[in-house]
Amino acid sequence: MKKLNFISIFLLMLFSSIMAAGFAVAAPLHGETASDKQTVDTTDKSSTHAFDKWREDGNEKQTLPENKAVVRKPPEKPPEKLPEKLPEKPLEEPVAGNKLEGEPTLDNDQADEIPIDEATEARDQHFKNIDELVQLRAPGLAYSYLQREQPAYNRQNPLQWLYWEQKRIALLQYMRKWQLINRRVLEQKENLSSFKVATGDRNWFLNARLRALLELKQYVLVLSETRQLLWNASSLVNSGTLATWRRIIIQVYLNQGTVKDTQIAMRRYQQDYGALKNEDGVLWLQLQAQLLIQLKQYKEAIEKLKKIETSQAHALILLAELKAGSRSPSDVLDSVQLELVSINDDAERTALFQYVALVAAVEGDDIKRSIFLLENLLSDKNVNISGSVVQAGGVKIDADTLWQFYLQAGNKAANNKGLLRGDDVSWYTLASNVYLDEPVIAKSLFAVLSLKSKKAETREQSMMQLVSLIESNDQSLQLVNRLFTASKKIRHLSLVPAKVRYLLVDYSLLQGDVQNAADLMADLNQPPEGQPKFDWNLRRARVLILSGSFKQGADVLREMLSPEFLQSETVVNGVVGEVSEAAVAEKNVSPGVKSGGITSDQADKYLQVVFDLQAVGQYPLSLDLFDLLQRTQDDVRLERELYFWKAESYHALAQYSLAAYLFLKSSVSPDHVYDPWYHTATFRAAESLLEAGMYEDARQRFLHLLSITDNVARKSVIRQRLQKIQLKEQLSLKKTAENVK
Repeated sequence: MKKLNFISIFLLMLFSSIMAAGFAVAAPLHGETASDKQTVDTTDKSSTHAFDKWREDGNEKQTLPENKAVVRKPPEKPPEKLPEKLPEKPLEEPVAGNKLEGEPTLDNDQADEIPIDEATEARDQHFKNIDELVQLRAPGLAYSYLQREQPAYNRQNPLQWLYWEQKRIALLQYMRKWQLINRRVLEQKENLSSFKVATGDRNWFLNARLRALLELKQYVLVLSETRQLLWNASSLVNSGTLATWRRIIIQVYLNQGTVKDTQIAMRRYQQDYGALKNEDGVLWLQLQAQLLIQLKQYKEAIEKLKKIETSQAHALILLAELKAGSRSPSDVLDSVQLELVSINDDAERTALFQYVALVAAVEGDDIKRSIFLLENLLSDKNVNISGSVVQAGGVKIDADTLWQFYLQAGNKAANNKGLLRGDDVSWYTLASNVYLDEPVIAKSLFAVLSLKSKKAETREQSMMQLVSLIESNDQSLQLVNRLFTASKKIRHLSLVPAKVRYLLVDYSLLQGDVQNAADLMADLNQPPEGQPKFDWNLRRARVLILSGSFKQGADVLREMLSPEFLQSETVVNGVVGEVSEAAVAEKNVSPGVKSGGITSDQADKYLQVVFDLQAVGQYPLSLDLFDLLQRTQDDVRLERELYFWKAESYHALAQYSLAAYLFLKSSVSPDHVYDPWYHTATFRAAESLLEAGMYEDARQRFLHLLSITDNVARKSVIRQRLQKIQLKEQLSLKKTAENVK
């Protein structure tokens, strides 16, 4: 009887522990049933898999992952759908699955001490708020919300963090922020490597990064890292994950157009895995079809694509039929037009069918429509078309291809009018005459002159007219940016007119592309019309510094304080302007400014840019600029500030004695009062003295501050520093005694 009671108690305890752990039955993928299980088992047995799917609206059933809590009963209503089509399906998706023994689970003893039901409820509410912001077309705000609310990584129990981290990556995938995904996964590499993180969950993040690199067309890196994953895979990695990595390699081969490598890899993959079902099967059939199109085996490609009910499959069928000659270019263009009319707010699907239309226009020798369609594709910030589709279509989506189309159309239009090459005036006149009625022809003629004219003046004027036409037709500056900064036809940015570069500088900064802005304005010494030279060069210096060109930025700042620059940028009554020497003689220079110097307001702006150099550790450069600025000023207030900032640089360079000296000079008020600046500078001087080992001097400064400070919090900090001095003195004495022995 005792034995029976013991067994009953044991079973009851076991049942209770299972319920407390939130044990859940694995949910099938994409509506998968037991009878429809795919050949390759995609359930990673090593994973916590506490993630649901972030589904999209549409017939493709493509998904992005979403972190959701494991619940004990199904939700009362289905998850809300996102408002627009999500990016292409991730290469591998996490699966909801049973928790295994030893996997991290939430309980009341975890570091955050939040009961599992409360933690789950709070997380679900946050995720609901994030999804609502996405539905309201505010994904950037949703991401900001996520960053603010995501809990810190907990080494003992990373499960909560994993929920949030996967939600972060899913949102970045939706926003197509591939660079951020790559950077984020790399930053969290150590956290993901913890033995507390299941292998399947870790691999999901690795696959998300690989897909991001694919989108960024970093094919060499993707191949290298995927091969390393395959070669170093442990026994915990399941066959589904291994199959995913092999499909990634096949995708890279397809995107690169290396047909032979693709054939070999596909043949081996087919031998190992056979036919696949569900999402894996769809991807596999699409990969096979794209290879068959590249091999010009169009009939077989169409047969495979007809088994797939996706918009990409439909587009590839049209492409294959066009290439096979079974449908005319005009027929394909009509079909694409009908498809585009039915698309609502789906940029990726729209771009895909526009590309099919572009290929049809090129096949039909319709150069005007080809230019129009390619301009549309290049006007988007992101070209949402995979490299394998471009390989199948055979028409590149880049600025060089558009320039080639322009040249083709421009030469054809000139030939029709009997114009001779080299007769720039006649070509320019023709372009001007059709400027309004036939903008595509006008752009093409200006493009020919931009690249082929032997006169620099004609080239620059034609480029500006080309840009003006693009802007007047409400086309994106992204198109202009690609034409002039991402084309081999433009050998150097110095060939681009200054007015165009000013325009692209503003656009690049607006888009957050600091490096492109820095490249564009690197040698633009003169400001745009109507903008002060001082402000323009200050902006130029800041852009160079932010882009990592520290020395070039410092050179611009140094040049701004040269006598030549200051004479051309004369200050008259506090107003900056380029004036004659006679005008300067009639006016008084602003107080506190040396002759040919800069105003206090300008000095403050100048300092803000020098602080950028300090912030990135460029202390020698900043010290040089502080010295130069000090020589141009007689302003006592500014000089006091400069002593302080120079001291900060010397302190960072571990020159503590010099730093303390400058801090003390900075502390002296012109009015000989104990103002806030005095308190701050004296405190920093005492800290530098402490670091320099001058304990008695440091103590005296701290004691002095303690005697004149009323703030309780500051007094507490000062007392802590005094205790630190005492401790350091004791350690120093002990070390000295040991050395004597």
